[in-house]
Amino acid sequence: MKTRIKLALIAFLMALIVPMVLSSVGSSADSESQPVRTGPTDADYLLADYKEWEAKYVENGGDRNVVMPMGYLKGLSSEKTNAAGQIKLNLIDGIVTVEAEGLSRKENWDVWLIDNGPGSSVTPDAGDAMVRVGTLKHQKKLAKLEANLGSKAFVDFDPDLYVVTRAGKNPAEECVLVGTTTLFHRLYRSGQRGQFGKLADMDLPNPTPAKPTRESTKESLWNSLVEIVSPTAQAAVGVIPDGGGSGEGGSLTPTDILINQGRTLFFLEQFNGNGRTCGTCHREDENLTISPEFIATLPANDALFVAEFNPSLSASACPGGTPCFENPVLMRKFALILENLDGFGDLQNRFVMRGVPHTLALLQNTLSPAPDGTTIPPNERTGWSGDGAPSGNFTLGNGVPHLAQGTLRDFPIGAVIQHFTKTLLRRNNIDFRLPTNAELDAMNAFMRSTGRRADLVLAGSGALSLKGEIAREGQRIFNNGGAGFPGGRGIPPGTANGAGKCFFCHFNAGGSDFFFPDQNANFNTNVEQLPSQPADLVVPAQKNPADGGFGSGTPPAGVFGLGDGTFNTPVLVEAADTGPFFHNSSILTIEESVNFYNSSQFNNAPGFGAQIGGIRLEATEVAAVAAFLRVINALENIRHAIEIEQRARGAKALNDSVDLLKLSVSELEDALFVLHGGGLHPEAQVKLRQAIDLDRQAMTTNSRSARQALIDQAIALKVSARSDLRN
Repeated sequence: MKTRIKLALIAFLMALIVPMVLSSVGSSADSESQPVRTGPTDADYLLADYKEWEAKYVENGGDRNVVMPMGYLKGLSSEKTNAAGQIKLNLIDGIVTVEAEGLSRKENWDVWLIDNGPGSSVTPDAGDAMVRVGTLKHQKKLAKLEANLGSKAFVDFDPDLYVVTRAGKNPAEECVLVGTTTLFHRLYRSGQRGQFGKLADMDLPNPTPAKPTRESTKESLWNSLVEIVSPTAQAAVGVIPDGGGSGEGGSLTPTDILINQGRTLFFLEQFNGNGRTCGTCHREDENLTISPEFIATLPANDALFVAEFNPSLSASACPGGTPCFENPVLMRKFALILENLDGFGDLQNRFVMRGVPHTLALLQNTLSPAPDGTTIPPNERTGWSGDGAPSGNFTLGNGVPHLAQGTLRDFPIGAVIQHFTKTLLRRNNIDFRLPTNAELDAMNAFMRSTGRRADLVLAGSGALSLKGEIAREGQRIFNNGGAGFPGGRGIPPGTANGAGKCFFCHFNAGGSDFFFPDQNANFNTNVEQLPSQPADLVVPAQKNPADGGFGSGTPPAGVFGLGDGTFNTPVLVEAADTGPFFHNSSILTIEESVNFYNSSQFNNAPGFGAQIGGIRLEATEVAAVAAFLRVINALENIRHAIEIEQRARGAKALNDSVDLLKLSVSELEDALFVLHGGGLHPEAQVKLRQAIDLDRQAMTTNSRSARQALIDQAIALKVSARSDLRN
């Protein structure tokens, strides 16, 4: 009897509540939750990068020849040193070989391997599995070690860190030289275990929960009712029949799950800090960057403005009134964020103000450093100057030490220390907590999964063919190396007419260098020397000091600020809709950005322009190159919008479909912005506006079949608009 009464009560409650719930989330079929990818990500992007890495890894010997650099890493190394070296592992036979240079001959040095446990931070901790390999032997300038640990040494031991300590010390006490594994090495090992993408330490902490919304409260109530009626029903919610796919229509793969975890961390995890997340500056609906126009739409209590309402981070908390956490004026006017890239000491002289670079298209060739005279680490180029990811020793969450080597995987470490702190003391586990190894891997996977899978092909066989005459001329100028250039890598011989020479640094409109194929170089283009920079006109030099670019050493002649004066080559496909431009937000339009390369700052020494014979374009040629950049940007917007919308079409739940459709609309609005700004392809603009209207109708359509029909019409319009831009 009691059971009947209970069921009757539940039936009555559901009769009252179900209509309310369904009215907000769609029909019962649409309210089925499923683990779809609702962000602008694609596991194929990550896998494409991984496959390229894997091919080179296997070609170089695979697990018999794992080579990692070791050196001083700021935040991880326990002391400053110029010593450096490398470790080579034969994981099959258990042989470890180490060479280091610069270590004191008056002391003995031990080599350690560390396997961080689940949930551990990246720094060595007493609870981690540690293996002392042996002691280095001094041989002239080098200190060497070769040890055979046996063929079973690495069967159940996956080293994350490689550390050199003084003899008698362990890595939990000190780390002098440090090396660290990479996400791709860990993925490779997971594949060998037969579970590719399922990393050994993927038990991630739950992100700090967001405040409940009205919709999430309804969903929670619905789930509670389902559980009361049928305790086993909730277990089935979100389960998709295995169709072999990675997302809609099939179970998510471990790689998809890893990317989803990374996205959740990127946009929700506060790391016990001041309320900011990575997404505070890298907005998902703002091309993973942020602009002054977008900032103007944010409420006063947004975490971006924490320095304005947290006294511990305000300008008054800094010596001499210097804004050493943020400069609110420059942030709001130019989207400039304060960065202590050269260290946190001597605060009045070491900070710089930089725009927020987007994190799209983080391909291997936009990360791999070229042999251009800059030092390693950083082992991957990130940020405006290529050294945005930290190097050095850090103590991560749960007290685990970590040697960061300036890789994309290390980037969140520096971001948390710089931007998430509660006070200017920046104390780990007090003002914030650093990410764990698992969190670093997940966020790395997410960042590598956004944007394009590959660069364009702009010359030679299979080159992009544009329909617009002006943009097509811009493509020719872009690929013109000037009189005397013999051609090569698909680029035709140069001519004197309209020599843009853009491809030298932006091969195929990406970030790779023509002279160092598939690598990303640094150059001194003299942007920092531009007169009348907007930020300089607003605040005095003390609050906007010169930016020396890469490194933190004594600058060479003609370079302002700490560093060698070089900045990293960014990708250009996404440029037109991600202004302001350059590291200091000194240029507002894509046309002005192209015209900069006509300037005396670029073409005079010590800038790179003099080395390539200078660039001298007429006003119409500048406009043509800008039109070319606008069109390829719009094409990428449309490509990505179609991809996202196809996922929206496959989503069963209205809420999931709406999330994806919003991102699709954002991409189309960007395409309209760049085309309209250049007066380009009005017929395509009409179709894109129509597609946006259909997407918005689909967001409010409860019937899945009707929603899919609207999406199909929107996709057809996007395809037609794309055909207006290219052959």
